[in-house]
Amino acid sequence: MIGAGGMGEVWKAEDTRLGRVVAIKILPPAVAADAEMIARLRREARTAAQLNHPNIATIHAMEEADGRLFIAMEFVDGESLTNLIKRGISEAELCRIGRSVADALAEAHAKGIVHRDIKPDNIIVSGTRVKVLDFGIAKQVGPAASASDAPTASYMTQQGMILGTIHYMSPEQALGKPLDGRTDIFSLGIILYEAATGRLPFHGDTITETMTQIIRDEPQEPARVNPKISAGLNTIIQRCLRKSRDERYANASELGKALELQLGRASTARYTKAPPTVLTASQPRRRSNWIWIAAVMLLVIGAAVVAMQHRRFVSTGVPPTVQPAPAQTTVSVAAGAPPAAEQPRAAAPTPVAPEPQPEPTPAPAPAPAQISAHDQYQIGEAALLNRNFARAVEQYQLALDRKEELDPRERELARLGIAIGLHNKQRAQELAREIWRRWPGDPDLQRIRREFGGMGGNEEQRPGMRRRLRP
Repeated sequence: MIGAGGMGEVWKAEDTRLGRVVAIKILPPAVAADAEMIARLRREARTAAQLNHPNIATIHAMEEADGRLFIAMEFVDGESLTNLIKRGISEAELCRIGRSVADALAEAHAKGIVHRDIKPDNIIVSGTRVKVLDFGIAKQVGPAASASDAPTASYMTQQGMILGTIHYMSPEQALGKPLDGRTDIFSLGIILYEAATGRLPFHGDTITETMTQIIRDEPQEPARVNPKISAGLNTIIQRCLRKSRDERYANASELGKALELQLGRASTARYTKAPPTVLTASQPRRRSNWIWIAAVMLLVIGAAVVAMQHRRFVSTGVPPTVQPAPAQTTVSVAAGAPPAAEQPRAAAPTPVAPEPQPEPTPAPAPAPAQISAHDQYQIGEAALLNRNFARAVEQYQLALDRKEELDPRERELARLGIAIGLHNKQRAQELAREIWRRWPGDPDLQRIRREFGGMGGNEEQRPGMRRRLRP
């Protein structure tokens, strides 16, 4: 086995008939009998088999053995672009790899195929060879799209998308809009940005936050993150990442030509090792932890001083002399932190041993802010649309546990999401029809219907007419 995930296993194998090494892709045992997953695997094989390009892994055959379907494809011996980015690559190497990926995309787009999952893990580099893999969620668009694919397309659209893939989505993909080849150009722009700077341009603490950044926020200019990036590559990356697809390169061929031109003047010096992907919330928390550690250390030191004074008092009978601390030496450790150990009072005429001081208790770390039910609802929705059903059901249920914080529409949509996540088609259809009756034209329901077809209720009801969403 050379790779495995929830949507497929890849094995290195030998074709004993032709005496060659191949890669075998099969469905994991847990979903090997799932009709939808089998349809997805067939669709991947049919899609990739249409493409014949040196930068695209070749499909040899689709076979069945012992009741299990599998794809036999070209075995690509190399390492993923993910590993190269971690080590750091030169601008010349990045332009060469980017040009090869753009050439592969140009071939796919010419056949009406949009990859929709361009990311470093799906790009394999072996010396001067570059291969684009995994057309598992590719979509046929335009006149070439066959009507026979339509019923399954809505379910297949994002099958296999994992949370990491979200970072490489285009704004139109995050919004669920119709896609064309320019969505792959945006994704390739993210890869170029990450490889050149060591950071992802969009990275939030949650799925919803990341998607919001992709849709709304402009990334920091690449050359400001890494001053070693040339002006030419900086311009190429920024154009790829335009929010409006009309402002990006018109097609992958145009992008490939720009990278080819830049390759002729790019530096061969390797970029410095990639810095951390982004500044995350964990770093401020680490600073906060140091404050609490300092507070506890001060308390321990204070307790030790008091203990020494107490032992001296017990052994000599002489009370310690207390000097008032100057105002400018007072240190405020943190709001709410317990005060230092109590200082002994002035000595009485007849010395009396002070009561034993209790051990100081370290100040508890501040409790994390509780996430709102509305936020959990949104996380559930994002997970559902990315086919992370377990996560979706979990977050939807947590939101419904505090349903008083949700409006009635969100409650019903959460129940619908749970039904879809549990593959309860009948229940999902009932809820979808009820939502449509109460909130006609609801955009969230429309998006669910686009993604899940019949699971979202396949009939659209309007005053005076009923129309099926899908044939």
